Amino acid sequence: MDNSRTWKDKTVDVMSKIAANRYLRAIRDGMAVIIPVTIVGSFFTIVTQLPITAWTNFIKPYAAGLAIPINFSMGFMAIYAAFAIAGRLAEDYHFDHISTGVVSVMVFLLLAVKPITTTPAAFKALGLKAAATVVPLTHFGAAGLFTAMLAGILTAEVTRICRDHHLVITLPDGVPPAVAASFSALIPATFLIVGAWVIHVGLNFDVNAFLQWVFSPLAYFGRDNLLSVIVPILLTDIVWLFGIHGAALATPIFWPLWYPNLNDNLAAISKGATAATVPHFMTEQFFQWFVYIGGAGATLSLCILLAFFSKSAYGKTIGRVTIIPGIFNINEPVIFGVPIVMNPYFAIPFVLAPLTMGIITWAATVLHLVSRTVALVPWTLPGPIGALMTTAWDWRAAVLCIINIIVATFIYYPFFKIWDRNQLKAEQDAAKADAEKAAPAAVAE
Repeated sequence: MDNSRTWKDKTVDVMSKIAANRYLRAIRDGMAVIIPVTIVGSFFTIVTQLPITAWTNFIKPYAAGLAIPINFSMGFMAIYAAFAIAGRLAEDYHFDHISTGVVSVMVFLLLAVKPITTTPAAFKALGLKAAATVVPLTHFGAAGLFTAMLAGILTAEVTRICRDHHLVITLPDGVPPAVAASFSALIPATFLIVGAWVIHVGLNFDVNAFLQWVFSPLAYFGRDNLLSVIVPILLTDIVWLFGIHGAALATPIFWPLWYPNLNDNLAAISKGATAATVPHFMTEQFFQWFVYIGGAGATLSLCILLAFFSKSAYGKTIGRVTIIPGIFNINEPVIFGVPIVMNPYFAIPFVLAPLTMGIITWAATVLHLVSRTVALVPWTLPGPIGALMTTAWDWRAAVLCIINIIVATFIYYPFFKIWDRNQLKAEQDAAKADAEKAAPAAVAE
């Protein structure tokens, strides 16, 4: 047994294994795939919420039409996630990701959705000439994300097991690859589809309701309370200090809790609410634009200090290199360049700064000093601009973002000064040693 390894080494090993877990990676990457459609869909919300009376009056007749892309983006995210998560796992296992994703979508639909046949009175009220089958959309969005994750993982795993045990149909080499992949997926698809049908229809077991019950203790951290601000920040930033990407853990745990809140906000907007009166503020955008300004750890403030206040040559250089990416919320250069990972100088402010910013933002929101987030906007926007857009053009959000940057800068400052002083001393000592080595050589000449 190797007793020379420290607790830090062992902790890094454990966290690395968690972050490298293929299921967590598939969920994280699968959720990332749906970001473009949700952002574009959110633009329609932003357009309808411009704080200009003339524009509001002009756009009002078209509000129902503008809501359609929103419904098909946020309202269908579980379907996109089911496809993407299964596809990512399929790529990891080196089999066809498209056919696996398609099967996963059907498995999700069978597990989470049960069509309803309208009654005669209902179809007349809907203006239909005959009875029709209606598919409830409730679980197509964020409410079905846990089932989508299950469908994606289950589909990929059953397909892998069938392949490992040669329970697949193999066609000759001359068959087009797309056709061969479809037939290869036929047997696992049969197991999955029949199994999902038996569970939901045959046994009348609501998998979506069951999963929501299982994960209901986590739902506390999706509510609009202070603890829901503190816990995600602590979890995300502490694992970052060990070099583990915080999103690897935060995405599968918190996103299924935050997105239903954003869906509720969008639904309220469609019914005439404003960003100031929507029901929730606990969304992913709350953290993106008011807490993680510059990236995890609110490192834009550190980049500013390094670039403009550092006396050490290395501090100035790393600051000038990282400040531009930091403005656009890309902070891997500063995290691994300083480095912040496993660095005792910056461990405290890396956690304390975003924690303070989160509490300030929570208080400002509770006191109705700033509007709530109602749209997904590109995470690479500079902080104040992103805050302005996600709150439907509330100028106070941009001001709050700037205040948070200033607060984080003050929190980082004393730790930065100690680090910079030691770095400068190390550079001066190195320069002095080089000079002493060069002096005898000069005398000899």
